[in-house]
Amino acid sequence: MIRIALREVLLIAACVIFTGTLGLIVVDTVVMPRIVRKGLQVEVPDIVDQTPEQAKRALSPRGLRLELSEPRWDDSIPEGRLVFQSPSAYSLVKPNRTVYAIPSLGVQLFEVPDLRKLMLRQAQLKMAHSGLILGEIKEEVHPLIKEGHIIYHDPPPGQKVEYGSALNIILSTGREREMVLVPNLVGKKIETAREALSSLELTVKDVRYAFSTAYMPDTVTQQEPKAGEEVKRGTAISLVVSKL
Repeated sequence: MIRIALREVLLIAACVIFTGTLGLIVVDTVVMPRIVRKGLQVEVPDIVDQTPEQAKRALSPRGLRLELSEPRWDDSIPEGRLVFQSPSAYSLVKPNRTVYAIPSLGVQLFEVPDLRKLMLRQAQLKMAHSGLILGEIKEEVHPLIKEGHIIYHDPPPGQKVEYGSALNIILSTGREREMVLVPNLVGKKIETAREALSSLELTVKDVRYAFSTAYMPDTVTQQEPKAGEEVKRGTAISLVVSKL
């Protein structure tokens, strides 16, 4: 009876040891890897300024996927390269995560409108709508384009430029005009002064009336430019006329 009891005790002990050993094996080979895998994280590489192909090669070994969003304009990143990523570079994520990225369209360009033959003010309004600013202004004589209108601009019409680019303009001064001497109009009646100016192809810019006891009413008392000055034909003369 004692031998039978001892044999049963040994058998039970062997079962306990076997069961424990099997349990440890199960824990070590099945449970623990799952626990470890659940806590595993990888570092997201920096893929900004890379092409999508380069980004995929950087993400793939870490178990990460790439998905592209709608592209956008960017002044610093060339067209076709990535301008933004999420999650951000060097952040820790679980494997099999998707990294979203935005491709760059490059610098946004604007087409230069045709401003030739426009007045400067009209041209500036069009330039504002095209993202351009006024650059250098020069003047040239032109036999066909009216004075104050644009002969040419650089960059030329149709060329594509960056936002905020300066446009250099050449304005027409009209046809080349002969120089004439301004006549002395002081002391002349206003109508006589107008006729004298018209005969020399000069015009009256404005007429200002002022009280005067030295001159009869409607008589020119001052003029600008002064008598004897040399001006181009077509120049406008300002007059001051007496009144009581």
